[in-house]
Amino acid sequence: MSIQLRIDPAFSLAYQRYAGFRPGDTLRLYVRTSGPGTGGLFYAIERDQATESDAVFTVEGLQFVIRPGDFWYFDGGELTYDKRFGENGFQFRNPILEEEPT
Repeated sequence: MSIQLRIDPAFSLAYQRYAGFRPGDTLRLYVRTSGPGTGGLFYAIERDQATESDAVFTVEGLQFVIRPGDFWYFDGGELTYDKRFGENGFQFRNPILEEEPT
């Protein structure tokens, strides 16, 4: 299975600036639920190592990896950074998940 994800170079560079990661580091993108019952979703990033089944995206020296179980959440999405908001300028948007069911 393949996955389409756009990672803005500014996202990678800002992550290096604000989170202290360096070119060559591998970061895992993943989704978790929070709260009781159905709760909500949150997107997260942590340092990790790539596995054979991961989707791998290398942007501005950082390697971003996603496990197959999380493909659904990220497929068709984009990670961007808006410098106007400093450390809070990181954004994830997935137009596919925002579409109204027909």
